[in-house]
Amino acid sequence: MKLWNRILIFLFIVIDVWYVMDRLLRGVYDRLEIAFAVIPVLLGPWLIKKILHYEMSETLKFVYYLFTFACVILGSIINLYNIPETMWFDKVTHFISGFLTSIIALLLLKHGKVTVKSNWFIPVFVILFSVGVAGFWEFFEYLSDMITGGDTQHALTSGVDDTMGDMIVAFFASVLFAIYYIYQVHFAKKNKIKELEEHL
Repeated sequence: MKLWNRILIFLFIVIDVWYVMDRLLRGVYDRLEIAFAVIPVLLGPWLIKKILHYEMSETLKFVYYLFTFACVILGSIINLYNIPETMWFDKVTHFISGFLTSIIALLLLKHGKVTVKSNWFIPVFVILFSVGVAGFWEFFEYLSDMITGGDTQHALTSGVDDTMGDMIVAFFASVLFAIYYIYQVHFAKKNKIKELEEHL
């Protein structure tokens, strides 16, 4: 299995480098963000090991690399996502991603030393984490399209620009609130968050 993982990584890098070089030479810059996203994707198992101190099994790594190979190489580079006969491919990969991100959510809880007091917390956290990852990826695709002039999401043709814009604005608001929360709880002399919680 270790050999298969190395073969997948090698194919990943070779095809991705060829794709980037081909588009740069032709002066076509849309969808390059997907190709550059391969770098953090390939580092996924290594990051999990460093952050969570968890070594993924070779079988789990194989499933991870095979899935990302299908998404990036088959879906985006070979473009199965946009061929009418294989439009189902996008839904299948997103469905599988739901399972993989759920496994990662469990790993975060198990190796992040989180004390769980409620039986409902784990399933709710798994769902929210999976939805969050999916949403973050859609944000990434949409913002990349805005920068490069591409349309990987078909946002321009389907008219969901306003929806994506609304979601991104709400996301940034929640990030700002999270930063404010961390500052108040850990650094501020007077904790205004506690005052807010008392009035809720």
